[in-house]
Amino acid sequence: MTRGKLGHFDQGTAGLIVRKPGVPGRYMLTCAHVLGLAPSADAAEDTKVVYSPELSKCCEIECNNPIGTVVRETLDQLMDKSIQAKVRIGQVDFAVDAALVELAAKTDASNELPKIGMIAGVRDLIAEWTLSASEPSPDGALSLPVERHIPVQKYGAKTQFSRGKIVALKRVPIKEAGGEGQAWVFEVEVVPPPGQEPVTEYRLDMERYLTADPTSTPQKIKAHFDQSGLTVTVGGTAAVPTLIVRGKHFSEPGDSGTPIVDDDRKVVGILAQGLQQTILVTGMSAPVEILTGRSQGIFVGAAFQHLNVELAPPGVTTAGNAVAVPGMAIRRGGRPLDWSAVHAAWTSLERSELGERLGKVIRRHVAEVRELVHHNRRVMVTWHRRKGPAYVNAVLRGAERPDRPLPAEIDGVSPVDTLTAMRDVLMREGSEGLRADLAAHGEYILDLVRRATSPDGTLSLPGLMGPPAVRIVNARGVPGVASVLVRDAGGAPHLLTGHHVLHGSGAQAGDVVWALPSDGDEPVRLGQAGLGHLGTVKHDGEEYFVDAALVRLDDVRHLPGWLRLALAGPWPVEVARPEPKALVCKHGPGTGRTDGVLLDVAYFDRPFIDGREFRAPGQLLVGPRDPGRAFSTSGDSGAALLDERRRLVGLLWGATAGGDGVACPIAPVLDRLGVTPVGSAEPVGAGREESP
Repeated sequence: MTRGKLGHFDQGTAGLIVRKPGVPGRYMLTCAHVLGLAPSADAAEDTKVVYSPELSKCCEIECNNPIGTVVRETLDQLMDKSIQAKVRIGQVDFAVDAALVELAAKTDASNELPKIGMIAGVRDLIAEWTLSASEPSPDGALSLPVERHIPVQKYGAKTQFSRGKIVALKRVPIKEAGGEGQAWVFEVEVVPPPGQEPVTEYRLDMERYLTADPTSTPQKIKAHFDQSGLTVTVGGTAAVPTLIVRGKHFSEPGDSGTPIVDDDRKVVGILAQGLQQTILVTGMSAPVEILTGRSQGIFVGAAFQHLNVELAPPGVTTAGNAVAVPGMAIRRGGRPLDWSAVHAAWTSLERSELGERLGKVIRRHVAEVRELVHHNRRVMVTWHRRKGPAYVNAVLRGAERPDRPLPAEIDGVSPVDTLTAMRDVLMREGSEGLRADLAAHGEYILDLVRRATSPDGTLSLPGLMGPPAVRIVNARGVPGVASVLVRDAGGAPHLLTGHHVLHGSGAQAGDVVWALPSDGDEPVRLGQAGLGHLGTVKHDGEEYFVDAALVRLDDVRHLPGWLRLALAGPWPVEVARPEPKALVCKHGPGTGRTDGVLLDVAYFDRPFIDGREFRAPGQLLVGPRDPGRAFSTSGDSGAALLDERRRLVGLLWGATAGGDGVACPIAPVLDRLGVTPVGSAEPVGAGREESP
């Protein structure tokens, strides 16, 4: 990664993904010296942007991808290569070379390291070794006994994977805006892999050495490399001595910022720099810098305290952003567009042979059309005059209601008028490929729109719609979905959803639960928050994590027609045992329908739910079958996980940072809550009204 597109700053490694407690958004933690000085008020915007070089798939070259912006107050203040911050913990100062990048909303980032895996947690060596009680060593250096050496590993942008061991502590100079001081870091010595080690021989310029110090000898020069992690010997002849350097490095410039983790994949520190030793070489006017086998690391506890951050958890719940409900204090007006409707409609479209073909055409040209709409005057004028934005808004708002009529016209302009005008202008202004596809498919699309009176008039294909589900929101505005209908021992109907959805943000048992209409109308009372469980349970002798709760339904006969229609089913009732590599799917408001595969049926996670960390054994980890799309995201909590025979497999509650879904197996959920799946909440046709 690098700050600024023109390369005026150092390059380094993207480090940990962290969050600020109680603050939305994600941050990347890396070294302050990598990001450089804090930008001035009049600095160019590009100097605040952080880029990640990525390999272009189309031309096989590296290109810069913006991933976020620097957090100004965390950057260095002085034009100096020294570490410029420290934090006092207890009675001791610890060095901090760390700063933050606020990640852009669309940036994919997780705490998963190549060849190492997902970071499992944090290991605070300052607390573990009680280093804050008193100075570790009065002379500013402490070599650790062998039994206290900690094996560690890292994956950096420059040297990639390497192993090492923490062998020493050292006090280093700190230069701050208010003065100078010293603070502690730890030192890592490389553990070279088996195989031949690189060897370099340098011809020592003894004339310059003796001019500076008449007592210099090749053996004294060699002694500077003692305990460096390298094997250094004197070679050559007495008249022309050489220094033979053999060994590998734990890190090189470009690796700064990478997490250093132990063998349990717990992060212990942030790589600050590789240590160097200079020698004078014949024929070289400037001293030659030799990287030793040692590197310095910043204690992770010191960095976190200084920046007031914590590790972003690997698994997070998929409850979405708060939704306003009656009785809830409104912090800001306006309801955001429900983009899940768009995903659902798009998924439905592409499940047909025709839809898949048209979908490929749309994806092929969407970027070009967007560019023309924004920057080509002819296209822009046509788009706005022909009510393009108004029709897009109408389609998006009604995407979840395929039976809802499309507007016949907007301000006298019909949908066919809009599409015809756009086809004509794009045929003049578009690329050759766009014009060819418009010529091949344009008339057919227009004919579909002429004959369609509603979205399902175009998408009326068998098997298109997913199983029943009701979008819900608790009394504190936490949204999710209920996609399993159950009955308790007394025969009363309930909807099954996630515990963190029903009881999130402090909602209590007995509080009202609301159903969200898909047409943007106000929430409708559905029932009350009932029995639930959040934590581990025993089932068939095994331990499982369960995040599930029940919505006690109001009298079904008194619910609105559209809700009674949904509750009439048919809901999935058969239960299947999850098997590795089984194909599954889910329908959720966050991502619509997604297809996946069970990567693990005994997955262990440590989710943070309402500020508390939980152990989550025995979970289902679901990877997307479409590698370009997340299986689940915010808003999908409570979605049923179904196999290819439409049998219940699990109850979705979370997602990893990489977009994999995390679900409770369904059997422990049903057993713990004492319920049984049923296909309908009332007999079909028992006084149901037509959906409004």
